[in-house]
Amino acid sequence: MQADFLIIQQAVTPGQGEDSFAVSKKEEYLLLCAADGCGGLGSRRYTCGSTGASIASRTAVRVIENWQRAGEIPEAEEAAGFWLRELQFLLDNEFHRQAADLCRDDSASRIVGSMQRTLPTTVCTLSADTAKARGAFFWAGDSRGYTLDADGLHQYTRDDARGNPDAYEGLLLDRPLTNFICADRDTRLNGCGFALPEKGLLLCATDGVYNALSSPMELEMLLLDTLLHSFSMGSWKKELEKALCLQPQDDTTLLLSPHGFASFRDMQQYFRPRYRVLKDEYIKPICRRNHEQDTVRALWQRYRIGYDRTEGIAHERTYWRV
Repeated sequence: MQADFLIIQQAVTPGQGEDSFAVSKKEEYLLLCAADGCGGLGSRRYTCGSTGASIASRTAVRVIENWQRAGEIPEAEEAAGFWLRELQFLLDNEFHRQAADLCRDDSASRIVGSMQRTLPTTVCTLSADTAKARGAFFWAGDSRGYTLDADGLHQYTRDDARGNPDAYEGLLLDRPLTNFICADRDTRLNGCGFALPEKGLLLCATDGVYNALSSPMELEMLLLDTLLHSFSMGSWKKELEKALCLQPQDDTTLLLSPHGFASFRDMQQYFRPRYRVLKDEYIKPICRRNHEQDTVRALWQRYRIGYDRTEGIAHERTYWRV
């Protein structure tokens, strides 16, 4: 396919978004990185005109982009631990340096409160070697990593949220984050290595994407319905942007990379059978019951068997998880 990426980034207030992203494709090596500055925790505004949240997301993306370890995917947990510790060290150094530079400016406005943090952000990154069909997600917070193939949408990252709610319950419960990157404490990244699908989509998203929908099934439906009613990657991007801006409650960043397809039409044909199954078995019943919560929850329990590839699920299909 001609386009390596589909990129959507929308801010609730144009020009004041607190999400950041990076994408790159160098030969067989792929990198997607989405960061969501934690606006509630990092609302302090500095004299440069930016909030701590927006500075944090940009800083995290810059460090990861410069690290450029895409393609060097560990094959064992021990190597993966070393891999993540190296990146944690680089993030800590840069966040501490950035915070020290900002604190020298005594004229910065201050918001006093125990919940405030210095430069807080979530992040989710995909590194992949498409030639070896091997990938890894690493993350902190509730920005998520997915794949989408003929069997449906699969979530590999597990949200760092109090109580460890699943992907559906997390939409109903406003649980605080238990982990994110900031300058006040050492970085702790999660990671998992997995086999790339022979054909499929690779995705990273901030919470503004999946929180705009009432269930994980509807996120998959949004992706497939807009795909099958488009005629090019550019057309698909516009359809997704329109759908995601209908209820703009948060900044949204969605990074998507098709893998294994010869053309846009090939991708549409590949996903058409899955679209029919998803629509008939999940979406139509949800709509018939007007999104009634017990109905959605019951369908979710069946859907999650294929969807959930986070820690603790027997079919997670990962090489390693740290």
